Amino acid sequence: MNKEFKKIIWPIAFIALLVILSSFLLYGLARMEGKDITLLKSLYMVAITISTIGYEDMIGTQGSRLLTVVNIALIFIYMIGVAYAVSNFTAFLIEGRLNKFFQLRKLHKRIKRMDKHYIICGAKDIGIYVARELKETKRPFIVIDENPHVLDAIRKEIPDVVAVEGDPTDDNVLLEAGIKKAQALIAALESDKENLYLVVAAKDLNNDIKIASRFNNPSTRHKFVNAGALSLVSPNMIGGMRIASELVRPATVSFLDTMLRSKKHDAMRVEEFQVPKNSGFIGRTLLDVHKETGVLAISAKRPDSEDYDYNPDPMMKLAADVVLIFIATPDKRIVLEEKLSK
Repeated sequence: MNKEFKKIIWPIAFIALLVILSSFLLYGLARMEGKDITLLKSLYMVAITISTIGYEDMIGTQGSRLLTVVNIALIFIYMIGVAYAVSNFTAFLIEGRLNKFFQLRKLHKRIKRMDKHYIICGAKDIGIYVARELKETKRPFIVIDENPHVLDAIRKEIPDVVAVEGDPTDDNVLLEAGIKKAQALIAALESDKENLYLVVAAKDLNNDIKIASRFNNPSTRHKFVNAGALSLVSPNMIGGMRIASELVRPATVSFLDTMLRSKKHDAMRVEEFQVPKNSGFIGRTLLDVHKETGVLAISAKRPDSEDYDYNPDPMMKLAADVVLIFIATPDKRIVLEEKLSK
């Protein structure tokens, strides 16, 4: 149950319990005083007292000192309980908690419907760029960050983003983000210690999940590999390579930047797809793939080779586990994945 919702549930539950217990208390004391009443009358007495209606004395309280004292005590307890419940519920409405509660429920429903999605842990710095790329290429993803201001910033940029506020290294938060059904996780936290712990925690919850992690200290790289990280990225190394590339191949860098930064809905990307074993295209040619999907492969990698075949022969026949590299829009990539998966 949501912790914000508990703030109004507990006072209401307290009042309900108080009504039940005080009804039985008054019933028992009245019977002990020799009064012929029913439990329903005792409940009615409690109801008209706690609601401040007070029609009449249903159990003859005025004729008994004990019942009078007990009823006075109960009245003060009722006042405190009702005031507490009303104040919590008012705060719940005024502070927008009710709206937040329904938003969280809607968020959880969206997460439950997601399958084979990506989980980005850490939306600051690197994480925001990962989110932008997954959004541009129409891939489902969830962002986790414990800083609400960071999440607010990403919501402004990507209004329909699925964002979970919480500690990404917490098992409960990862489970809330659907890690059991996710296909990949990006560990983009600021410190190597946090990312390493996150990799271990993610693998413990889903051993089959693919993990890409950021690392800062080269001496920690082997630890990430041993923990189960499939891909590792060093911001320092990438930055150095970028500077060198700007000097020695500026046109190529400009070409890739233009491709990645394009905001058009049909922006092109270099993509890849591994032909599944049950594909109906096994035995057919790359030319057939191009005719039916509009996608032209620029490279192919056979499962029994470590080398890539650049500009492959259009008559090359597809086999299971062949990896195709191609340039396509997100929509064409989706078409290719659907056709080659049948």
